[in-house]
Amino acid sequence: MARMLNRREFMVRGASAGVAASALPSLSYADAVTPPAALAPVTGAMPWKIDIYSKHLQFLRDPHEVAAAAKAMGYDGLDITIRPYPGHIDPARVRQDLPPFVNAVRSHGVEVHMVTAPIADADSPHAEAILETAASLGIHSYWWGSFLYVKGQPILPQLEAMRPRVAKLARLNEKYGMTAMYHCYGGEHTVNDKVYVSGPMWDLLHVLKDQDPRFVGIQWDSCHMTNAGGMRTWELNLRAAGPYIRGVSWKDSLPEKAADGRWLPHYLPLGHGNVELARANAVLREIGFNGPMEIQPEHMKGAAGDGKDTLTEPKEWVFATMTEDLRMLRAAIAESESYKL
Repeated sequence: MARMLNRREFMVRGASAGVAASALPSLSYADAVTPPAALAPVTGAMPWKIDIYSKHLQFLRDPHEVAAAAKAMGYDGLDITIRPYPGHIDPARVRQDLPPFVNAVRSHGVEVHMVTAPIADADSPHAEAILETAASLGIHSYWWGSFLYVKGQPILPQLEAMRPRVAKLARLNEKYGMTAMYHCYGGEHTVNDKVYVSGPMWDLLHVLKDQDPRFVGIQWDSCHMTNAGGMRTWELNLRAAGPYIRGVSWKDSLPEKAADGRWLPHYLPLGHGNVELARANAVLREIGFNGPMEIQPEHMKGAAGDGKDTLTEPKEWVFATMTEDLRMLRAAIAESESYKL
């Protein structure tokens, strides 16, 4: 594994990894630090398409600008946020606003393989409108979640109570030919202290039991699942979930001890944390994964990392960071082809 880059090195090195300045909206390298020699691009066919999560491009509001940025950085597609502002599409206006947004993105040769929507179950506001509209555009996967534990209450009865909600959502997804991908979180969330179903994986599989994975499945989050399943328990969980793994979300971190004694993830660029990128991709190959995957560069912090609509950091650094994450993931995927498990 390459040595860790310091902040200054990382800012400028990614800028040399193949991003065309002229192709990026409102991007100038005039004041950028002169980058070192370009890193070798990753060549060869990739078994999966790699998307960028549009949450991290919410400082761009025009779909043509969003698509141009994604394409210039080398991404195959976008996971579009259907969330209240600053999400790109307001859920209440999905029928009116999603079709022109998607058509604009696709006009640049950028695909839309999935969307992220505030759907926890079939009774969530705007759920049917979102699914019907997405399906009409040829989008058949969406980010789904989440279920929360009530702290201090028995676990199994809570999981049993969730199963009818999942069954009802599965029926709605079947109606529109959609796959719900439950986004995994590792235990107690670091932002709001809520405890999400999916940390140990067995609990989520219990909720999904007997359901058709074509309609309800899992979006495996590499960072959360590695932290929740250290010492390669993440690998056992990934294999156990096999047929239900319908999407993958990539990010990386290292554990950091907080003032209250908890170990929390300190987000890092891909390839610089505890996520075993090549090994994880080798396992995905072995279990026959063929769904969409995306990068979530939350390590950027700042406005882009947090999904805000106004940047506080240089655009050139933001785009270079996302480009370097993509390069690292593609290198790991290439390595995984011959990786010995």
